[in-house]
Amino acid sequence: MKILGLATMTESAAVLLEDGVVTAAAEEERFSRVKHQSGVPYRALEWALESRGLSLGDLDQVALYWNPYDLAFRARFMAGTALRSPSLFAERVRRSVTVLRGPEEGADAGWGSMFQLRALLEERYGVVPPVVNYDHHTSHMASCFYPAPFEEAAILIMDGAGESACTSWGFGRGTGIDVLEQHHLPHSLGHFYSAITGYLGFGMLDGEYKVMGLSPYGDPDEVATWIRSRFLISPQRGRYELVPGVLDYHRALRGHFPGAFAERFGPPRQPGDPLEQRHKDVAAGAQRAFEEVVLDMARALRERTGARNLVIAGGCGLNCVSNGKLLAHAGFDQIYVPPVPHDAGGALGAALLAHVRAEGIRPARIDHAQFGPDITQAEVEAALAERPDLKGERLEPQAIPQRCAETIASGGIVAWVQGRAEFGPRALGNRSFLADPRRADVGDQINVEVKRREPFRPFAPSVKAERADDYFELGQPSPFMTIITPVRPERRAEIPAVTHVDGTARPQTVEREVNPRYWEVLDCFERLTGVPLLLNTSFNIQEPIVLTPREALDTFSRSKIAGLALGDYWVTRVAPAG
Repeated sequence: MKILGLATMTESAAVLLEDGVVTAAAEEERFSRVKHQSGVPYRALEWALESRGLSLGDLDQVALYWNPYDLAFRARFMAGTALRSPSLFAERVRRSVTVLRGPEEGADAGWGSMFQLRALLEERYGVVPPVVNYDHHTSHMASCFYPAPFEEAAILIMDGAGESACTSWGFGRGTGIDVLEQHHLPHSLGHFYSAITGYLGFGMLDGEYKVMGLSPYGDPDEVATWIRSRFLISPQRGRYELVPGVLDYHRALRGHFPGAFAERFGPPRQPGDPLEQRHKDVAAGAQRAFEEVVLDMARALRERTGARNLVIAGGCGLNCVSNGKLLAHAGFDQIYVPPVPHDAGGALGAALLAHVRAEGIRPARIDHAQFGPDITQAEVEAALAERPDLKGERLEPQAIPQRCAETIASGGIVAWVQGRAEFGPRALGNRSFLADPRRADVGDQINVEVKRREPFRPFAPSVKAERADDYFELGQPSPFMTIITPVRPERRAEIPAVTHVDGTARPQTVEREVNPRYWEVLDCFERLTGVPLLLNTSFNIQEPIVLTPREALDTFSRSKIAGLALGDYWVTRVAPAG
């Protein structure tokens, strides 16, 4: 059975599932080069089909990760808002219009595209299989439970909002998924965290990870205590509520921050303004408040289900600090967060749901994210032929990892582009900048000179899976960089570039069988230095992660780093004449 899963709002994506196995998956932004691309993912779906020699008419079903016809709750919610606060109602109407039309105001962008999806696909491609809508949070549940290595698990979904649900509890066993409990609008942990992001002067729906990275620099006590008593409260164990009017998400989207939060902690920071200690304290307090609520829910969910393992999805699943706290303190043996917990993963979940409901069997598990476009030798050579300023030296395949490790060990930063692109927001060993984790100064160098981003941003390590427990208090696989965990105290001085200010790191465990060529780089570096890990950050500069050889060469030429391993080619710059 062949199924195409689609996500068509923010983080639009396409996933091709064949007989329960993912054969192609990519986010539209990798093709369009527009971060958080919304709308129908034409480029991604066309690539996915072409990569398998298929047309849309060859498929059995198109599965969409949202049911736009489920409008009853939102209608009641908007009516209640109009009665309570006409000004807030106006803000939410503006937001609804934007979401409906999409940022490009076209029929194939925004929520409106979901109502017209079949017509849009027929107009463009002709014959179209049945198009089926699946509930947003149920799609998220499928995206994290079915690929997980557990026969049964508790399920926790947290994001901005689906059709009406903002947080969902579930339990999965075999092919079955049961929804146990939900928090509905306006009680959204995603909206809470995004409003804090806007207050701190970072881009909402984009800069939430900056709040997470900034939080260890602040004192959380006063802010967290205030938030938990005045804003994000817990009326009973395992439940939470947002108090209206304290800090509103929809107003924050327009740069407006009236309410008790700004009255208590001062005016919002403007983008580009210096970061004051109060901003760091707000980040720390908001992160702690978020963690307290999530940990409380997870413990209640464990007691209710009796499950030994937990799976997590929704945009809040990208809060790796919280995930680490859950692993350490919620009482579960293991947790699993897929490589695409955010909305792009809804395309995966919808496809998996369609498969299970049609076939009655569980799809294949997912232990890697290498589902995107591959690179070919012909593409590399064609791209190099267009760049007289760059020189490509073809090496034997086994020599590429050794050359990279030697360059890194001698102080250089390299770019690594191999095989199929990763599906999701993380560079997991196929589209990466790599550097020496022993160099205390390399993080500042990459942030300032290479990535051109804020100096407080931390870096993650990739580590040989068999050596991970020697360096990190992890105790389980972490192949997708979704869990932040303490670095063992005796190792922190050894790997300062990937140890955050609070003594933690976000490791990726690399299995030799899963990504042998990337594992070889780590192994070569260990044989040279005794350290089985590297600093790994995404290969991009203020853009989506690179996809093609041409993009790799362009980004390399702007990065001022030592070399680029592009397939079997070692790429350097041509020395200026004279």
